[in-house]
Amino acid sequence: MRRVWAVAWLTFSEGLRMRIVLVFLVVLVFLVLRMPFALRGDETLTGRLQNFLAYSLGALSLLLSLATVFFSCATLTGDIRQCTIHLVVTKPVSRFQILLGKWLGVNLLNLLIVLLCGAAIYGFARFIRSRPEQFLRDRLQVRDVVWTARAAARPTVPLKEIRQAAAEDVRERIERGEIDPAGEKAAIASRIATLLNQWRNIESGGYRFYRFEGLSPPEREDTVLQIRYKARGIPLPPGELLSIGWVIYDPKTGAPLAERQTQERVDQVHEFLVLAGPAIQDGELLLQVINPYDPQNRTSIFFEGEDSLQVFYKVGSFEANYLKALLTILLQLVLLSAIGLFFGVFVSFPVACLCTSAFYLVCLALPYILESIGAGQKFLSAETDPYGSWGPAVRLVMVPLLKVVFPDFNHYDGARYLVEGLYLPPRLLAEYLGRTLLSGGALLLLPGWLIFSRREIAEVEV
Repeated sequence: MRRVWAVAWLTFSEGLRMRIVLVFLVVLVFLVLRMPFALRGDETLTGRLQNFLAYSLGALSLLLSLATVFFSCATLTGDIRQCTIHLVVTKPVSRFQILLGKWLGVNLLNLLIVLLCGAAIYGFARFIRSRPEQFLRDRLQVRDVVWTARAAARPTVPLKEIRQAAAEDVRERIERGEIDPAGEKAAIASRIATLLNQWRNIESGGYRFYRFEGLSPPEREDTVLQIRYKARGIPLPPGELLSIGWVIYDPKTGAPLAERQTQERVDQVHEFLVLAGPAIQDGELLLQVINPYDPQNRTSIFFEGEDSLQVFYKVGSFEANYLKALLTILLQLVLLSAIGLFFGVFVSFPVACLCTSAFYLVCLALPYILESIGAGQKFLSAETDPYGSWGPAVRLVMVPLLKVVFPDFNHYDGARYLVEGLYLPPRLLAEYLGRTLLSGGALLLLPGWLIFSRREIAEVEV
């Protein structure tokens, strides 16, 4: 292992001297130092903080990814082209140890840069957070929406009651001869789906209670919760603006605690804040949604999908979430360095850079590539399928292949969670780590090592 670390240290020192790496570092330092004062967002403290976190971490990920592509491709191909590799392979160091040492060296440099830039970004974020706000709501939103780690609670679906009602309804229809007993299971499933839609639907002039469970108790009396919703209007209301009444009740006594009226555009995500202290009792929150009666336009409110109505509550700290977001950036660099070294084993520097950059771009654009080939879509005919009659066969092969070979960098983007103040689950990090080791480490240390071990670089003459 000492020989591996010796190669890693040489590679680390080489990276500190490489001009193209220094260029990316200078640009990154300039951006990080400039962004806190240049980005204004929507002129609120929340907007400034979210913009800074998004752009600074995005710049860190992009510039370090490009630097890693060039460095990982150059470190091995440069040694081979300049014949400096001869000084290493003629010593008691195996080809496997050379590859592993260079991989560790590249990522030691990445780790150092991520830690230094991460500390600088965190310091500037705290500086922005400490700036004076224009109104109290902005301060509460920074503290309880951005500078935190939140999970989403969805309303508890009364599945037991719905299934029981569906079964009773189907049995009654069977007794009346309206349904064939042989189709009882299918009829019950259909009835359950209908009742679920009715549970998410509120007729004009009606209301419905939604109960949220498993919420963490608030830390302070003035802690706020964020309620996020996306509602459809059936039929569309005038101006496509949907009026909704919201009332928070004490889940134990049933006494009303707070109410609010919103009028927002349909089929778009909207959110508002409520005080968490009196609203949450024993981890429960009771929300009444009211559809105001309009005799001229009887529009129903429909919450389509599980995520159409959510309550966000705190489950962790911003600092822990921030470290996990930096870890997702580092895992991306570890993967790219393995891909760059793999191509550097058997092709020249320009070709290795081209192949690794193409891999990086495909990982960034993977959702759009899958959408372009029709993944997850059902085409009614070959005329509407982009691949004609070959469409099903193409997607059967291409979709699993793309998902296995190319990790979706957008899916593993920790900055996206951080900016929204959402808890970054360890499960996602473990999944990303597995993809990194399988897609990068296994590729480099198995086929990469086999190719490198059989490549003639220097001969020892006695």
